[in-house]
Amino acid sequence: MTAILIFLVLPLGLIVLSFFIRPLDRDRRLGDPLGVSQVAGGLFGSHGLEPDEQVVREDTEPVRFQLD
Repeated sequence: MTAILIFLVLPLGLIVLSFFIRPLDRDRRLGDPLGVSQVAGGLFGSHGLEPDEQVVREDTEPVRFQLD
């Protein structure tokens, strides 16, 4: 009976529970989509500065090589 609870009921219960858990929306900083400043602040201490609001354009044009 214990094995059924551990290997069947508990995993299924956690999977069902995971559909109802949502992350909190507090302390969302713009310009930091992965939360890197929060992780670094937790490890090394926060510097209190906001991230730069710069948009870096990606190079999407194909590179042309001259193979003469």
